[in-house]
Order: sequence, then C-alpha cells, then structure tokens
Amino acid sequence: MALNSVTSRWRKFKFIEGKESLFVYIGIGLAYVLLMVLSAFVFIGFKDKITLEMKFSSEKSFNSIYMALTDGSDRAEAVMKEEKVSAIGLYSVTGRGITVFGEAPDTLPLSQLALTRQSTGDSTMGVYTFNGETKTIEYFRLSRLNTMLDIGTLYYGTGIPSQRVTDIPEIIYVKFDGSSYFSSLLQTRVIAIFTVIVITFLAMLVLNIYNSNRRYRDALTRHENLASLGSAARTLTHEIKNPLGAMTIQMALLHKILPVQYKEDLDVMDKEIERITNLTNRVSEFMKDPLGNPEKIDMIPFITDITTLFVQEIKVDSGGLKDAFVMFDRGRARSVFENLIKNATESASGRMTEVEVQIRRKSRKQVQILVLDNGDGLPKGPQDALFDPFYTTKAKGSGIGLAISRQFVTARHGSLTLHNRPEGGTAVEVLLPSAEYEEEVEVEGAEAFE
Repeated sequence: MALNSVTSRWRKFKFIEGKESLFVYIGIGLAYVLLMVLSAFVFIGFKDKITLEMKFSSEKSFNSIYMALTDGSDRAEAVMKEEKVSAIGLYSVTGRGITVFGEAPDTLPLSQLALTRQSTGDSTMGVYTFNGETKTIEYFRLSRLNTMLDIGTLYYGTGIPSQRVTDIPEIIYVKFDGSSYFSSLLQTRVIAIFTVIVITFLAMLVLNIYNSNRRYRDALTRHENLASLGSAARTLTHEIKNPLGAMTIQMALLHKILPVQYKEDLDVMDKEIERITNLTNRVSEFMKDPLGNPEKIDMIPFITDITTLFVQEIKVDSGGLKDAFVMFDRGRARSVFENLIKNATESASGRMTEVEVQIRRKSRKQVQILVLDNGDGLPKGPQDALFDPFYTTKAKGSGIGLAISRQFVTARHGSLTLHNRPEGGTAVEVLLPSAEYEEEVEVEGAEAFE
C-alpha cells in the first residue's frame, strides 16, 4: 500500500512537471484578467465618484444662487460668477421661462428632456446633458419630485392627470462650467489606459522572464548532460578502440588464410568494423577542440570540390559571386558540409532527392550557405532535439553529425539552423563571418590597442 501511494504521488508529480508551462501560462493569464477586471471596477468607481461630486456641486450652486435672489439680482449674478454658473432659470411645466438669468433659454425642449430623463432613470438628482465641445453641463430637475414629466403634462402622486397649469415654477434649470469635471474624467481615463498598459507590460515581462529562465534552465541541463556524455564517451571510445585494433588485425589475417568462399562473410564483418571505427572517430571528433586551426577558405570552390564526392549531381549556385572567403579549419569545414550534403541526399525515403547548395553574401559581415533538398522535411517535434548527440530519425545513422556540425560552426561565431521549405523539403542555413570582416575587426582592434 505504501509503495502504491508513493508511486501514485510520483506519477502526479511527473504529470505536473510535464505541464509546468501550461500551469504557468494559465496562472499568468488568470492574474492578468483579474487585474484588468479590478482596474475596470476601480475606474468605474472613480468615474461614479466624480459624477456624484459634480451633481452635488450643481445642486449646491443652484441653492446658493436661489438664496441670493432674495438679496437682489446683483447678488445672484455675483454668486453665479463665483460658482461658475452661466445660466439659471425657473420654468413652468410647459417649458416657459418664469425667472431666467444669464444664458438660460426662454423655453425648454421638454420632449428631449423627458426622453433623457426616461433613458437615465435618475429622478432623484435630475437630468444632466453634457457638451464636450464647450465643456458645459446643463442640469434640470422638477421642483416637486413626486411629479412626472411627460411633454408638458403634469401628473400628481396617483398618476391621474390634473388640470393643466401654466406659469407655476415646476422645473429648475442650471447651466454651469464643467471643465473641472471633464478634466477629472479625462485624467481618470488616462490613468485607466496607463494602468492597462502597465498591467499588460508586467504580464509580458513576467512571461519573458519565465521563458528566459526556462531556456536558461534547459541550456544548463543540456550542457550538464553533454559534460556527462563527454566523460562517458571519452572513456567508451578509448575502451572500444583497443579491441577494434585487435579485430582489424585478425580480420586481415583471416582474409589471408581462409578460402575464397568465406570472402563475402569477411567483407560483411569488415564493413561493420569500419562502421564502428567511424562512429568512435566521430565521437572523438565531437569531444576535441571545435575551433581547430582556422584558415582563409573560398567556400565556392571548396564546396564544389566536396560535391564531386557524391554519386548524384549536386548543383552549386554562387549567385554570381566571385569569391566567398571565411576563416575555418579546413578539416572541420569539410566535416560540416559533407555531413549536411549527405543528410540532404538521404532526406527522402524510397526516392532520389534533388540537392542544391546556394552561396550568398547575406551582408558585408556574413556569408550564407544554404543546403536545399526536396525530401520529406523535418520531423514533427522540437527542432533543437535534432542537434542532440545520438538523436536520429534515420534507420541507419549515429545521430551525432548535426551536433558536431553545429559545434564547429558555433566555434567560428556562426550559426546553423534548419527550416522546412514551403514547397517541401528542408533548408539548412549556415551563417559564417566573412574573412574580410574578421580581418577588419582584427585591424581595428590592433589600432585601438596601439
């Protein structure tokens, strides 16, 4: 029972470990949504607060001016100026002005005001209309809140129409400067937009940090694995080479003493011994210094010479270039491009592939070499796995060729990448610093040092 419990917990842990990225992305996404919703609620709250303050201020201004009317129109005008009110008026239920000051209209458009009041549903604080161009706000309300406005007809408590009354002050109207309200509203919107940008930036930053840490962790794990693999491979190749030497000597002896009818079997054994020998040599090549002794190589004739080693025709297209010099160890360069062209020729199952090598100057600083084929294309899955030592999708192959090639190219400050071609097949891109650019850098460095 205890063993089963431990096994169950281990399986759950492995499941979570494999889905780590999914959980992190979901967590960041949920946090982002929650922060955005919270920001929206805060923005709405601030907007409502500003609006309530504006409504309270308009009621206060009207009351102050109305009280000042008892002291005369001059006093009322002074208070209007102090309260930044441009118009105030008392109107009958028909919309006719009874007492108007400032820019107040003689009549009110009751039908429009009634529709506005019905759409807002705000009967306690009156109706507000906003003019964003003039930065003014018009406010009106019924002086008796138990009445209902319906295009000039007055209704009392029970909703039964009464006698139509005119010239009774039933509607209060105020027009005032709303610059501070619009300014506060604009500031709130700017802060809300800025908050959205900051939250989005933080979410992207967290994602970027997580992805960077993940890549760094994967690279560290890969380097640790390569170090362990290198130590094991070094020991293994050393132990294999000794018996291989003895086997080679014995095979040569058997070729001499055995009758001709055994030659076919001996040839098979020779090929298998040669295959193991080549594998150990390649592993040793992977473990040794990837830089070697760089020399100036013109890649156009160099690659053309390599293509003659293959049975099928390999087209070399230099794009009209006269030369394409790079600094590379000649033996390592041959190993890289022999392996890439060989992979291209074997990229299709059951048919011959068309292979082309294109040599271009991508810029003054870089030489680009493309190895193109019309094979089956790259396998599905992470492309980085193709560069892992001993990883292969072929029935026959050691899986170490691409790892060695990338190591040699990277040592020369270049890059090696694989891509699926839109028309089918694979494109292998090798970018290397041009020899001319490296010479310029060396000269500039020497002059700076002097």
